[in-house]
Amino acid sequence: MGYSITPYRVSLERLCSYFGIEDKEKRSKIRAMCRKKADNIDELAYGKDVPKFMDIVEELLDGKATHAQAGYVYWYAIEGFIEELGQFMYANDWIHASEQAQIFWEYVDFGVYDIDAPMEIPTPDDFPTVFVLYNAMMTDGLVDALAEDVTDSYQIAQLKNWIAEAKRYKQDLVLYYY
Repeated sequence: MGYSITPYRVSLERLCSYFGIEDKEKRSKIRAMCRKKADNIDELAYGKDVPKFMDIVEELLDGKATHAQAGYVYWYAIEGFIEELGQFMYANDWIHASEQAQIFWEYVDFGVYDIDAPMEIPTPDDFPTVFVLYNAMMTDGLVDALAEDVTDSYQIAQLKNWIAEAKRYKQDLVLYYY
């Protein structure tokens, strides 16, 4: 069994505007989406000295990130925000793509944990790895280079589709690798 890529398109500017948001209705929607993940993420933390998942969600909604040892919890919480504010993209060709996903480490255009948040968010010591491609970096040159380096024709077609769709909606691309 290998690791997979889970892609989303989202406006990172909009996402970051939710860190420290006061609007009760918007906070409630984020909480509801994140609550779906809470039990699973809390199970990952069993026996570890980290806050509960929903406590981390509240911190992010308050514009804070104060638990250095809970990097993975923050990034799974951010994925919950993205699921509410963005769009999951079809990724069947990137399931069990451990070797192929290494390509994202090789391109500086794909930042790692780089969402331009207004506060410092701890990075995980393991998973998830989060690759970020800003809309401004989605150039024809990048797509051409990726097309030369991604050897699987189905994967490159899917990757090109992710980029084209994100460009069409003027959004950024966030890839969760776990």
